[in-house]
Amino acid sequence: MDKNGIITFLKERFFSRFSLGADAAPQEEVGANIRKSIEIRGTNLWVLILAIFIASLGLNINSTAVIIGAMLISPLMGPIIGFGYSFGVYDIQLMRESLRNFLTMVAVSLITSTLFFLLPIISFDQSELLARTQPTTFDILIALVGGLAGMVAQTRKDRIGTVIPGVAIATALMPPLCTVGYGLATFQMRFILGALYLFTINCIFIALAAYIVTKIMKYKSVGELEMLQRRKYKSIMISVLVVITIPSFIMAVAIVKRSSFEQNSRLFINEAFNFDQTVVVDSQSEYHSGRKPSVIEVRLFGEPLSQDVLDNLQRQMALAYHLQNVELKVRQSKDGSIDITSLQSSYEDIIKEKNQQIARLQQQLSMTNMADTVAVSGMARELGVFVPGISGMSLSKHVAYGTDGTPVDTTYICIMQTDTMAVEKPDQTILRRWLENRTGSRNIKLIVE
Repeated sequence: MDKNGIITFLKERFFSRFSLGADAAPQEEVGANIRKSIEIRGTNLWVLILAIFIASLGLNINSTAVIIGAMLISPLMGPIIGFGYSFGVYDIQLMRESLRNFLTMVAVSLITSTLFFLLPIISFDQSELLARTQPTTFDILIALVGGLAGMVAQTRKDRIGTVIPGVAIATALMPPLCTVGYGLATFQMRFILGALYLFTINCIFIALAAYIVTKIMKYKSVGELEMLQRRKYKSIMISVLVVITIPSFIMAVAIVKRSSFEQNSRLFINEAFNFDQTVVVDSQSEYHSGRKPSVIEVRLFGEPLSQDVLDNLQRQMALAYHLQNVELKVRQSKDGSIDITSLQSSYEDIIKEKNQQIARLQQQLSMTNMADTVAVSGMARELGVFVPGISGMSLSKHVAYGTDGTPVDTTYICIMQTDTMAVEKPDQTILRRWLENRTGSRNIKLIVE
């Protein structure tokens, strides 16, 4: 085999790995499955209503797990893929059915979620709700890639069971609709517009992905359209994509700028305000995207900073930390803007932690003292039985310290009182051995009175 033959062979083997034709289902089977998935009656309708209730509940209690469960059982993606497929094969009847069923699903979802959020169990705007109101270019990429995976799974003979649920979770069609319902129930336009825009992005780009896969699979056209009509439809599709994409791109850029500002602000405050006699009590940053400058406000306690130092901080902020068009406000203790309440608030957590540590140490000390008392009491009773002439004893542990203040040794000091009426004095050697055995230490100072 010559060089050209080897290259051709390797290309064939390589591209065969990525071929979608090996396990592809016939076009008739794919079309039948898609027609079945766009139906909205009976079981599908009730599943949709229940899924909306579950997703709304998950948004209200801020539970990601509950929201994922709702997305897994939602039938919303069927009409969207059906619309993209019908556009790819120019099946006008299927396109109309998909659009009609899709609008019905949306209407049912909005009514259900609005009724749910009208119930008197709403807490407040949770993070999961707020996350559905700021779509970006990343949401477009997620919807497009997820739609590609979903449509590829629809074209397989076995219709890969793990792909469709995964796509439903990734593209997140249910939560934005529930957020729109929350906006309608609470009359908050920012929730309505933001979430509706995110839902529209997801739907359009999932449909676009279905259209792309349809063209890649080279499915035959079901309906006949003139060339002029096809161009008209494609022009409309491109225009819609452009109009939808531009705002999300602007939002993505704004989010990246805000995140960069917040990160650089934290770094600037932590590094630039590192003084021996001055500490940062509190700091706040406020980002503005327009002509109005952003603001970093720092409250200091301790030795006031000179104007030269403040000017140098302003220059560092722009040059070293990329914080241009940012106003630096420094509140120092000398101008009376910092009171004892601010300082107390900053150290409240530290004081609380120290108090808890003191309480734990006191509890341990109490338990230790109790244990020592019980042990010495038992030793005294034992000594009174086996060593005549002893009327009482005390035992304590002492720590010896060196001249540098570090502990060097531990010694037990035992004081024994003898009975004045006793005929003979107890043997101190026997007493010392007994103490060494009971305490487990040879460092014992014995005093017999």
